[in-house]
Amino acid sequence: MTTRLTPPMALAVSSTIVSSTTASSTARPSPILSPEALLGIAHQVFDMATADTVELSMSHTANGVARVMQGRVHVAASGDLLDLSIKTAFGSRLSMQLTSNQIDLASLRQAVRYLERVAHDLPGDSTRDGLPVAPRTYIPATTWHESTAAAFYEARHTIIPSLVEPLRNAGLAATAFVGVHLQSVAFVQRDGDSAAAQETDSEIVTTGWSDDEKGNGWAGQASREWTTLDPAAVAAEAVRLTKLAANPVAFEPGRRTAILGRPAVAQFVSAMSGRAFDSSSAWTNGPLYDPQKRAPRLGQRVWDKRLTLRSDPNDPVASFIPFDGRGNPSIPMTWIQDGVHVNVAYGGLNAARWGVTPANNRPTAMRLSGGPTSIEEMIAQCNEGIYVNRFAYVGTIDSTTGEIRGVTDGGCFLVRHGKIDRAIKDLYFVESPWFAFNRVLAVGPAERGALGYAPWLGPWPAPPVVVPPMMIGDFNFTAMSDAV
Repeated sequence: MTTRLTPPMALAVSSTIVSSTTASSTARPSPILSPEALLGIAHQVFDMATADTVELSMSHTANGVARVMQGRVHVAASGDLLDLSIKTAFGSRLSMQLTSNQIDLASLRQAVRYLERVAHDLPGDSTRDGLPVAPRTYIPATTWHESTAAAFYEARHTIIPSLVEPLRNAGLAATAFVGVHLQSVAFVQRDGDSAAAQETDSEIVTTGWSDDEKGNGWAGQASREWTTLDPAAVAAEAVRLTKLAANPVAFEPGRRTAILGRPAVAQFVSAMSGRAFDSSSAWTNGPLYDPQKRAPRLGQRVWDKRLTLRSDPNDPVASFIPFDGRGNPSIPMTWIQDGVHVNVAYGGLNAARWGVTPANNRPTAMRLSGGPTSIEEMIAQCNEGIYVNRFAYVGTIDSTTGEIRGVTDGGCFLVRHGKIDRAIKDLYFVESPWFAFNRVLAVGPAERGALGYAPWLGPWPAPPVVVPPMMIGDFNFTAMSDAV
């Protein structure tokens, strides 16, 4: 059950609001609690608690999604999820944590009493279970856009015809997805750090199906700011790709030159995950671990020199909330510079373990540098290869090498002598970005890539990724697929 009660706000709140905007100007009330309301809950808990250390992590998320298939609405849902995590500790004893979605005063009081009763009897631990004590600085957030918040109620429904009607007018079957995401988060310590922020995100996707129902074309856009989405351009691209994908033929897999469209690279990079840059991975067994030095590959070239990977909470497109659920602040970081590994993310405990200064949490949203070569130019330069519009069912299968598996989707084409020769049936692949990004032949302009709606593979929306299209040599296509 999810509780949607607004707490009293009589308490004075002395905290850091890092959100750029916290009040909604839309006609309807916001479906999520404001950062100020979350901070108000925290101070109510502090007034009840007697423990020496008290901290709260809170989030309130609302997602509105609509999905249309074959002219029928298959998903039309709006729901919210409230998560409240309270942690307490007495002296040097271990901390005790409780998670709830109840925020009425009686439930809060019951939770605090239970936590303190148990926490008081826990054994001692001089590390204080990693509870942070040093003050931290947070940069302002740029993740909230009023146009997206306003689209939560109406615009996400009214936009669907502009996604599907151009495909129907072209004689194609069509599916469409529209999603709007709103979230407030806060981290608060009594007599310590506090931070609160909001974010919005949105995505539109449409897929066309050819008359023989054997070829499809996928197109999508994603943006934190709703007004930047262009449904006409998405529909036009889906029409183009669907017509091109008609009558696909079987083609032998193997290691081949691959021209990866931006949606394919977005799936590839998103599946790569920021875990590789975390110190717990980079110092033990991840793709950035050097087994000979028994240390991260800092200073070593790990990718093609044309590639730089950054994360920045205030990136104009790939922004993210500038702190995590434990209140650790985020700052702009470069992880790969001109192909060279330059940074590892150290949390407080791992920094103490390795004797280094804490340096940011691992990347969530990411920006991969672009280049000058368009997809059309890549095709013109390719004697024989496979053009992949996007991937689907992508996931990591080996955390040591970063190896990823998946299948082509939404348009897969044989390229011969500088031209698209024909549509081919989808192919499975097994490949690692840590290997493939050393075989880069060409790089195009970087933009945010849409990732689509696949809640069975993970929560929607995934963190933003800004990526270029790429041409990669010897890409490992492993098997044919008859599934469309």
